Amino acid sequence: MPADAPRPARLDRLRAALPGWAGGLLTGGQAVLLSYLVVLAPALAAVAGAPSLDGSAAVDWPGAATVATSVWLLGHGVPVAFGGATISLIPLGMPLVSAAILAAVARRFAVKTWASWGIGVATFAGGAALIGWLGSPDGSREAGALRAALVGALIAAPAVATGIWRAYGARLHLLDRVPSEVRAGLRLGLGTVALIVAAASAVGGAWAVLGMDRIATIASELRMDPLGAGSLAIAETLYVPTMVCWMVAWLVGPGFVVGTGSLYAPDTLTADALPQLPLLGALPSGSGGWWTWAPLVVVALAALARAALSRRIGLDWAAARAAGVAIAVVAAGLAALTAASRGSAGPGRLEQMGAEIVPVTLIGTALVVAGYGAVWALAAGWRWVRGSVGRDDAPAPAAEPVREPAGRAR
Repeated sequence: MPADAPRPARLDRLRAALPGWAGGLLTGGQAVLLSYLVVLAPALAAVAGAPSLDGSAAVDWPGAATVATSVWLLGHGVPVAFGGATISLIPLGMPLVSAAILAAVARRFAVKTWASWGIGVATFAGGAALIGWLGSPDGSREAGALRAALVGALIAAPAVATGIWRAYGARLHLLDRVPSEVRAGLRLGLGTVALIVAAASAVGGAWAVLGMDRIATIASELRMDPLGAGSLAIAETLYVPTMVCWMVAWLVGPGFVVGTGSLYAPDTLTADALPQLPLLGALPSGSGGWWTWAPLVVVALAALARAALSRRIGLDWAAARAAGVAIAVVAAGLAALTAASRGSAGPGRLEQMGAEIVPVTLIGTALVVAGYGAVWALAAGWRWVRGSVGRDDAPAPAAEPVREPAGRAR
């Protein structure tokens, strides 16, 4: 090696010395620990800085660990019991954090082999099962461990694959066998869902800005110390993606509920008493008027996605099949987002949180079909107009000269 050649870093040399299965083991193990520390560290900091209720100097470390474990399990699909009630509303930010950690660690430690990928997924699922076993009540340890393992595997499988792809690059030749119209439909459907989620995030952010006074009032009434307020902010941040899914239901039209008897929709606002949480101050505070036309945003976004892929998806029969695939992807995406953001947040009226799956899926899919159909109609009309103008402007064929018979020539 030349003297001026850069030496590999110690981490790179360690990774090169380890077998492929060890990289997967390190990926899954580190991801479990790091994702758990995301919720454990703020809980420990909050309980260490807060005065005890009985005036003693004792710090309730086990209580903080229990709260952190409950939040981690909720984020990985395991309901937890609290105060005699079952909480099942998933903080969707937690699985996103786990997926991001898995992708980052896999990019650094995993290698480009199926064994490394499989061991990384299995290790994370095994760690999730262990936390599910330890954090579940005695009567439901097996169910908690099994559910945490299944959800952990669903999170880890695409995340580890993404990390390996980012590090080494990969190409699935199986995708080459998929018909081109199916691939175009997948692009169109996923792009449409992404645009709807982005618009819902923007609308939710607008409602949060409009509700800044309510958020500040609720936060000041809690009178929390800085560590407690920071821990609450982290916990609420994990629920922000859940609220984005609620705003998808709001944007589509059916709306969502935050407790039995409430309804947040563009045309209806029926609010009731809510827990004193600053995050809930960002819920929609208006309805009717111009808000009634909010579902037309979904139509416009679907039309935008369809127009953006107009070169890949034309007006023939293959384009119709691609549009059908896209519509199926949109329906599945809306159903998945709605199902993931439903659950219970406490006893009594808080047992119902989120939106109804069937209305959101059917109405949202119909709006997307309207957007796709509008672009198709415009494109077909424009093609017909161009064809008609082209036929009218075409020069008439030149008349052939009349030739006299040879016998009559002079």
